[in-house]
Amino acid sequence: MPKWIAALLCLATCLFVLASGVNADFTIHVGLRTPPAEAHCHRVGTRSTDLGRVLDVYACRP
Repeated sequence: MPKWIAALLCLATCLFVLASGVNADFTIHVGLRTPPAEAHCHRVGTRSTDLGRVLDVYACRP
C-alpha cells in the first residue's frame, strides 16, 4: 500500500509540474556575438566554457 501512495504522489507531482510550466514564448541565444537589435534580446547572464572563454546568454522574444 505505501508503494501505491508513493507512486500516485509522484505522478501527481509530475502532472502538476508539467501543467504549471512556463510558456515558451522566448528563445535563448548563447555566444560571443550580440544578437541583432530586431531580435529584441536582453542579456540574462554569462557562461564560461572549459577553455575559459566567457559567453553571453540572451533571452529573445520570437
